[in-house]
Amino acid sequence: MADVYKILILLGAVVAGGAVLGEVGSQFSVQNVSNIDPGRYHALGLFNNDHPSRKRLAVRKCTSFNFIFPLKIFSTEEPYFCPAVFISPESLLTSALCLRMLQRPDEHPSSHMFAMVDREEVFFYEHGRRYVSKIFVHPKFEEEPAYYNVAVVKLRNAVYDRDALGRSQVACLWAENRLKNPQAVLGEWFEFQPEQNPSFRWLDLPLITRKECSAELAKLKRPVPELNQGVQDFQLCVRESRTNSSLTRFCDPRSSGPLLTTLGSTVYVVGMPTVHIDECGVEVEVFNRVSHYLDWIETVVWPGQE
Repeated sequence: MADVYKILILLGAVVAGGAVLGEVGSQFSVQNVSNIDPGRYHALGLFNNDHPSRKRLAVRKCTSFNFIFPLKIFSTEEPYFCPAVFISPESLLTSALCLRMLQRPDEHPSSHMFAMVDREEVFFYEHGRRYVSKIFVHPKFEEEPAYYNVAVVKLRNAVYDRDALGRSQVACLWAENRLKNPQAVLGEWFEFQPEQNPSFRWLDLPLITRKECSAELAKLKRPVPELNQGVQDFQLCVRESRTNSSLTRFCDPRSSGPLLTTLGSTVYVVGMPTVHIDECGVEVEVFNRVSHYLDWIETVVWPGQE
């Protein structure tokens, strides 16, 4: 596992086009792009001054200089993992559907569930593990699983949220429905083999409209029960990259993490996965907007704060 996550990917910007950002072993920085097209990016401070939600708690908690680790939640009882992202030093955002596979009804999560990345400055002890303290599942998850497929996981001990350069390992929460970047960044695990760690990579993918997404889903030969209400306005869709025919396709066995975007030197989480679509004639993946759940997320992550 350590080999897969040895080198941290620094997500500071998004390259235009549908290219693969790179394997975990490569490094990616905002400097790669801002020196080429500085007009495309602007400071977070200017963004916040004009931000209609600038007084929101999630916006005030945002650290403008951050970078993201590939992060997984494991169980000592099951052979699965759930992709996640830090949204505070002690809170992770992840998939409620995935956690259901890990969590047994008769066991407390702290007895067998933990989060892990391979970085000593983040996870100080026990070989990089941070054990789960509590799980909060969205209250509407039971009624409409895919449309409310989101959970907040609290850790028993917080991580060190800054490195020696002052950069935060915590993603900011995007507070608007409208995005300011036409591209999104998706971390995915693929090439699952028995007794082996899956491969990981960051993908730079184009966002498409709700109409385009619905047209693509209309190609399904079998309906997806979890998306029986179609694509809603609180959802986002990305299209498969068409620049490299050797890419793992969306329909192949794979596991998506949260959907990210960048503004200046800041990484934001904008979407959470809904459900895996395994028909290879369909080239989209559907995510739920984080902004749609933001009131609930703020209440869980920062209780009692306004």
